[in-house]
Amino acid sequence: MKTVAAALVVTLFGLQTTYRGTEKKTVTPYRAESSAHVIQGKEGWTFVTENRSFRFVELLDDLGNPGGDQAALLLLEETYRNERTDFIEGVRGKATVKAWTLRPGRPRELRWSFQETGNEGIPRDRLFRVTAWGCCDVPVVYSYYSLVSGRKLYVSNSDLLEVRGDDGPGGVRLVAFGYSEISQLSEPPRLEYGTDKNVAQRFSVISSRQYDDAPQMFVSRIGELEKTLDLRGSKLTFLIVLKYADGVELHIPVEADAVHGEKAVLPEGYSLRVEK
Repeated sequence: MKTVAAALVVTLFGLQTTYRGTEKKTVTPYRAESSAHVIQGKEGWTFVTENRSFRFVELLDDLGNPGGDQAALLLLEETYRNERTDFIEGVRGKATVKAWTLRPGRPRELRWSFQETGNEGIPRDRLFRVTAWGCCDVPVVYSYYSLVSGRKLYVSNSDLLEVRGDDGPGGVRLVAFGYSEISQLSEPPRLEYGTDKNVAQRFSVISSRQYDDAPQMFVSRIGELEKTLDLRGSKLTFLIVLKYADGVELHIPVEADAVHGEKAVLPEGYSLRVEK
């Protein structure tokens, strides 16, 4: 039995374009509906929200300019369905994101779409991050998708680390580490390295550690542990450092923009396995 608790209609009043010497013109608005309802079961109630909204995103090219082959104005339609049931821990969520390319005087064109386990999402530069909320000892999972292609790239249990090699988004290198899904917590976590358009290298970090004993992740150039590095004008050579609460550290070198797992300094009982 379903009881409708609330319904909200969200209207976005389209794209307004101003031309010199002319008045503003409003195109047909895009519309989305959000809702909430309660499912009454024998064991308790399940509270369901389905929130749908729009946002405009300016997608820059590799040099950070609004023009170019990869640059575009995108319209994102985001839908987040979340379910919370009495006496059950956590909130189950599913995210659906669609992107349209917008051009003046032309109908919108569907560029890509994806579905992901998650409760909320937000654009981050040229990536879209979906967050699956953690619960109890289960970590938060961040899934990163390319705004350019809509492909899933990185999965991490913390924010991505950034190393800037050159100006513009194309010069940024990213590092991710973590467990991908609640159903895969028995699998070793993965370390990923690449750009905002492609993951260049993946490694499984194998040890006896459990998923609730996760390290902090850093990058380092001259001994200092950082979350970001600016290496513009020099080679992309640095260390990825995984530091556990008990003081154990893994040092994984990046030399000339490539992770060299065979040169990693690892304590006994730890190893790296190359993944595709």
